[in-house]
Amino acid sequence: MTISHRRAQVANWALMVAVSLLGFSLRLPAQIPGGQTGFNPALLQLFGSHKAFTGTTDLRMTDRMNKELVRMPMQMQFLDGKVRAEVNLKQITASAMGEEGLAMFKQAGMEQVVSILRPDRKISIVAFAPAKVFTQEPMTPEDVAGFALKYEVKLTELGRETINNHPCIKNQVTVSNSRGERIQGTVWNATDLKQFPVKILLPEGDSIIEMSFRDVKLQKPDTTVFEAPAGFTRFESMEKLIQSRLASILGAGKPGTTK
Repeated sequence: MTISHRRAQVANWALMVAVSLLGFSLRLPAQIPGGQTGFNPALLQLFGSHKAFTGTTDLRMTDRMNKELVRMPMQMQFLDGKVRAEVNLKQITASAMGEEGLAMFKQAGMEQVVSILRPDRKISIVAFAPAKVFTQEPMTPEDVAGFALKYEVKLTELGRETINNHPCIKNQVTVSNSRGERIQGTVWNATDLKQFPVKILLPEGDSIIEMSFRDVKLQKPDTTVFEAPAGFTRFESMEKLIQSRLASILGAGKPGTTK
């Protein structure tokens, strides 16, 4: 494999990861009404009155025949609209990610990724812990507009089921916004966790997005986890960060960082 081919491969994976993690999927933003970051306000409405929690979510994307396309466990923290998601790429199961791509990420110090969404400050942060680097960029105008919309959630009970040892009400859910956009899915609200949605199913084109929560704690996380990591080098953009990490593993010259 040529250096240029390897460079392109790593860059493509880095961009995919950075963009997708805030959405907890590879293509979730396409159908959810609201912003474009992926973990946008329409999805946040599914948590109802819960303004603070921590837990682990197992994300799966399947096709209409229930064939698994992606599986990705995440550590998630939520506080008053602020979202933090942490992923170890070694735990992702996806046919597109081969051993070579994963090895490149590890070599570049990018296999552990933290994504932070701060609608209150209109910014998003993506940090790669082993390399101690991060980006902090403004949300797009589309994202900002999405968080300014009004949302309505309608639940229709479908039955009762037990999910991850939690007794749940299975509900059909419809989320609509003030622009008239809407999406319909299914949620399982745990009666022993104050109706927290321990399982969520949403359509995405020809695929289904499933989020299954475990180890949920209905308590406020420390506010510091929603800040840029101390002691990390900041880059002006994801593009510049990727260029620097590529240079570090491919010997492409001196990395150009901005603190």
